[in-house]
Amino acid sequence: MFCYSPWTNIDFSPTGAITPCCKFQAKNYDKIHNIKSDSITAYANSDFLKQIKTEFINGQWPVGCERCKIEEQYGIESKRQLDYTRWNDQYQIYQLTSNNFITASIAFGNTCNLKCITCGPSSSSKWHNEAKDIYNITIKHHKFFKQEFAGDFVNNAPNIIHIDISGGEPFLSGVPEQKELLKYYIASGQAGNITLHYTTNATVFPDNNWWELWAHFKEIDMQLSIDGVGKRYEYIRFPANWVDVNKHIDNYIEKLNLTNFRLSVSHTVSAYNIYYLDEFWIWCIRKGLPKPWLGRVHSPVHMRPTVWPSKVKNKIVANLKNSRHPDVTNWTELMENSDDAEYFELFKTKLHDHDAHRKLNFSITFPELAEFV
Repeated sequence: MFCYSPWTNIDFSPTGAITPCCKFQAKNYDKIHNIKSDSITAYANSDFLKQIKTEFINGQWPVGCERCKIEEQYGIESKRQLDYTRWNDQYQIYQLTSNNFITASIAFGNTCNLKCITCGPSSSSKWHNEAKDIYNITIKHHKFFKQEFAGDFVNNAPNIIHIDISGGEPFLSGVPEQKELLKYYIASGQAGNITLHYTTNATVFPDNNWWELWAHFKEIDMQLSIDGVGKRYEYIRFPANWVDVNKHIDNYIEKLNLTNFRLSVSHTVSAYNIYYLDEFWIWCIRKGLPKPWLGRVHSPVHMRPTVWPSKVKNKIVANLKNSRHPDVTNWTELMENSDDAEYFELFKTKLHDHDAHRKLNFSITFPELAEFV
């Protein structure tokens, strides 16, 4: 068990927090560096990062890495494993004494047009009122500014080969700053060696200016973040419109004729959609989309797929086992051996609070689970 991310990768969250990876659980630490108050150099030389590196060298899971630890424990492919497969050649030649990052994840802010049920105000500006009304949480609208970030980033990642760009929604959040960074790499001649990965909710289709910039880069991987089909998608990714999203997906599929463009799909598995995992998998196949990456909700805890009590779990497991797709049936092990039912009453309470706030009805949209809430 070893992860290269603390050495090779740097992640900037929508609030500016700096960590080794987008899956890292920063809440488990007292002091987290932030781009708005700390330099990247300070982070790279911090005791915080040294501790994480030391733990991995000693064969220990850092407390912030529990998401990958849990997924691997139940046979679900983790980000650590996916990264090791994708960047294996680069890892083999990387010197652990180097302080230069070769990959990065950057959320240029939290501007978003959706308030996905498993998200929150840190990652979506659309969530602010609902978070205050239901959870009594207030988080400001966040945005990176070029002068706080770009020069320091370029200096600490002179040989960058890959950048993940998330959000918020990346085509609404920090767009001028994003484009300035892309133009820098085009002008420096580095673009042809850099791959870009976007995570988009597919409600916004990028205009021609984006495609002109992307033509200079080695590869553009457009990851469509989709958590359901039809009305279930609209419920989970409120207030998205499934017809519009489907149209944009078709537009992306048409772009596959470009030599440096590819599509991927991510699906966040939660208490809301775990029962319908096979339905989503079949939809991806019929749509002509690649095999989706399935990631488990870790927080908020009351939305984990394992929050359901045993009798509901049994129904969910039976449905998963009926699937012909191993990537779906693999989730039965997690459901059968992990228990978060202590949060089920909180799940029900917040479910009804959200339904009232959004004027939705879980029981109509998820009829197979209606009797249990």
